[in-house]
Order: sequence, then C-alpha cells, then structure tokens
Amino acid sequence: MDKKELVNKISYLVSKKNRDQAYSIIRKFEKNNNYEMICVSAQGFINVYHYRDALKILEKIKKEYSKNAEFCARYAIALFNSEKEDISLQWFKKAKEKGLEDLSEISNDFFSKSIDDWIKKAKFWGPIRVEENSYKED
Repeated sequence: MDKKELVNKISYLVSKKNRDQAYSIIRKFEKNNNYEMICVSAQGFINVYHYRDALKILEKIKKEYSKNAEFCARYAIALFNSEKEDISLQWFKKAKEKGLEDLSEISNDFFSKSIDDWIKKAKFWGPIRVEENSYKED
C-alpha cells in the first residue's frame, strides 16, 4: 500500500468510526519501527479532523522521528488545530528549516499548502491562545 492509499484508508476507517481497525494498521507499523508510515497514518486522522488522536500517534514517535520535515509539519498542524497554536509555531518553523515549503503531499484540500501561510496563522493565533489560556487559569 502506498502512502496515499494508506492515508485514504485510515481517513475512511476513522470517518466510519472504525478507529480500532485504523489503530490495528498503525500497530503493525509500530512493531516494525516504521516511523515514516506511522507518521503518514497520522495524516489520515488529520484529514478527518481528529487532531488530538493524530497528536497521540505522533507523540509516540516524536523522539525518534522529529528530525523529519513531514513529521514536523503534521505535528504542527495537529497542534494548531488542537488549540495549541502557540506551540505549533516552532514546529512549522522546524519544518521550513528542514526545507519543506509546500505541504501538497501531506495536506488535504481544505488546508493551506504553504508553510509560510501556516507560520503566519500560528504567529497571529498563538498569542491569542496564550492570553485565552491565562484567563482560564485565573
């Protein structure tokens, strides 16, 4: 199964509330330490707006795979859409530093394809989120 097929399959399973089947596929990649395909699998969750689940998947491989530009971008998108815009900025910047400019390969049709656009959004929304969270703490 190629990457696009995997993303589509995971997206379909999650959208049909068959998360167990989606996680079963991911566990096979985990057994083989196939970080690339685990990361690609997280995109399936992102595509159907299950950002916190995507974060959980990506957190498991963060230590071993965070030098990968696509990991950085996926992690940043999941953070941004999980109300962690302030933290997402550093990950978008890391993705860009690693040479990722165009997110066409890892983004669905509803997301911007430009890493610079995401950086602008994170710079704008990050401080707002920090301020909002400070009110929640008080």
